Amino acid sequence: MTHSTPDLNQLQHWLSLILISRGDLPQKLFTAAQRDGLTLQQCIKSTSQLSAQRRVDIYAAGYVMRLVECLKSEFSLLCAFMGEDVFEVFAKAYIVTLPSRSFTLHTLGKSFVSFLTNTRPQGDFDEQQNAMFDVPLELARFERAKAEVLLAEGLEGASNTDIAINEFELLGGGATLSLVAPPCLRLLVSEYDLLPLVEQLENGQPHSLPKKGTRYVALSRHKYRLITQQLTQWQADLLVHCGQAISFEQALTQSAHRQGVDPAVLRAQLAMWLPAAAACGLLVVERLKSPTVTMANASN
Repeated sequence: MTHSTPDLNQLQHWLSLILISRGDLPQKLFTAAQRDGLTLQQCIKSTSQLSAQRRVDIYAAGYVMRLVECLKSEFSLLCAFMGEDVFEVFAKAYIVTLPSRSFTLHTLGKSFVSFLTNTRPQGDFDEQQNAMFDVPLELARFERAKAEVLLAEGLEGASNTDIAINEFELLGGGATLSLVAPPCLRLLVSEYDLLPLVEQLENGQPHSLPKKGTRYVALSRHKYRLITQQLTQWQADLLVHCGQAISFEQALTQSAHRQGVDPAVLRAQLAMWLPAAAACGLLVVERLKSPTVTMANASN
């Protein structure tokens, strides 16, 4: 019995099913045959050294492992924390469960945090057991945010927006200033003191589970350098609400109301912090344009 030769589109679709379908190779071949009506013999030729099944098996395994290596690169701290063997188990399951449909590898890890969250064991665990399940999720969120910051639109190509600001101007009112968060800013809320663990893993040092406690972390990029800073609750709250340009006075009043603090107290704190926050790329501070005063108006 002869079989018609599949065209390029049919071959591509058949091979994609082999690569991303769940199960062992016979199961993958069965799935592809059911969907496309194509057999292994129609699509892959045997050679004197390798059978058609062995050839496609090598290719499919290599495809998955190349994507696993890409995930290891993006989530290197998570891999170091979990160990390579455990990380690869979750990475392979993720790749076949939620196969990427994008042409760029940057989106490969986009849903990895959600996948890990959905596969987290559920039950009545003690504090240390919960930490063992939760800290990997926190690390994954941190590393995905870092990847987004490095590729997001930044301020490097923008016109110079640096202006001289000082605490005395802010204490006096700051009415001529507006605040806006840069597009590359990412804010994280963690239930663990994550940054010491990040430093340990980055330096290849022995690591331990971090202490439990709510922490606020900002990641941004300034002059092509990644910036990571731990924030107070009011600092994080202020940055969250600066997604669009907002005047200094509005930001101060609204944040004080949300935090339930005296605006005068928050003004003093903000006056001390804002110049440093702007200097490292957490905020862009711009001076509002003042209305032009004409000679006629001045004489009145």
